[in-house]
Amino acid sequence: MPLAEQLEVATIQNNYRERRKFTRFTPKNGTMAVNNHALGLVVNISMGGLSFRYVDDKPDTSMTDLFGIFLGSENFLIDKIQSKVITDRIILQDTSFLHNKSRQCSIQFVDLTSDQQKKLKDFIITKTQGIS
Repeated sequence: MPLAEQLEVATIQNNYRERRKFTRFTPKNGTMAVNNHALGLVVNISMGGLSFRYVDDKPDTSMTDLFGIFLGSENFLIDKIQSKVITDRIILQDTSFLHNKSRQCSIQFVDLTSDQQKKLKDFIITKTQGIS
């Protein structure tokens, strides 16, 4: 079944299985999320938000509400995405003197423009590897 159909079917099925509104997909390797505080690999993405992992080397800095998503190998970028941080948790504490922490952050997209919605849907259909 083509990924576009999987997106529609999974979204319908998801409404019956879990509380999330949108189905999450696994992006192609190298898909990154970025804002003024963090740059990290996207773990999963949906029409409603994404989750990404990053190294926190400035623990006193908080995330801004503007994010970008890019995949350099595919020359793809969506920028200035309004969002809200849902969770930002430590997944690995470094024991070295550097005190870096690996974190996973989940964000919810807020007020996407019609262009951003179109690009995001195109990204999910053409640049993901299937349902997470």
